[in-house]
Amino acid sequence: MIGNYDKTGDQTGGGDMVGSGTDYGLFMTFDDSGSSSNTDGTIGFRIRLGEAGVTNPTPALKAAAWIGIDADLNGSVDVFIGVNFSGSSNTFAIYDAGTGANNSPSTTTVSGTPYNLGYTISPLNYNYRAVDSGATKDGGNTNDAATGNSKPDYYVSFMLPFADVVGFLATQAININDQTPLRYISATSSSANNLNGDYGGMDGSPNPAATWASLGGFSQIVNSSGTVVVPESSTPLLALAGFALVASRRKRAAL
Repeated sequence: MIGNYDKTGDQTGGGDMVGSGTDYGLFMTFDDSGSSSNTDGTIGFRIRLGEAGVTNPTPALKAAAWIGIDADLNGSVDVFIGVNFSGSSNTFAIYDAGTGANNSPSTTTVSGTPYNLGYTISPLNYNYRAVDSGATKDGGNTNDAATGNSKPDYYVSFMLPFADVVGFLATQAININDQTPLRYISATSSSANNLNGDYGGMDGSPNPAATWASLGGFSQIVNSSGTVVVPESSTPLLALAGFALVASRRKRAAL
């Protein structure tokens, strides 16, 4: 990945993804629920944002936050998981990628129709809060100084049944389990069916026609336990350049 997870000042507002050094910009977690099955459990994601979307009456997200998954490692995004707080109603669902090549910013879109009916948003599957640098030290600093923004950073976190991701990808003839190597992109937007906000892992304004891989938009390739599996390695995933995929086999009610 690049030296900074996010270019200083490339975006403003509550959709600006940030992170550098150990102020990580993206996390993944997995809870297998103690089951012997390799297609159940809960998968979750956390994105670090440079400031609150809105602050009145309370801090809240005012954008859509997306995780895209390249499940067959062919360089294109196969499925999106997203929370959308950009409009009058809030949604959380799995979406198909659009009809384009989905291998670069200019060719990637999000289907306008959720694959499933979506999830009722609750404290069990969604969380939005300021980064905590207190006793828990879960985010390094409360503000990622590399962005040049003095406002407190915020985490948006969401979790969903892994079986639902498995089920969607099966409709695309892609079969995965909790040991399948996957890689991710992250993005924000101001509406439900495009990526017009910020891209994770990219420095400045990327060439929209360049591939996700060449731009550094993809995470490392990992399985759900946080192990880098490509290139061949048994070493637990290390945090690189403001990007971390932190996986857990322990039960968590919410991120």
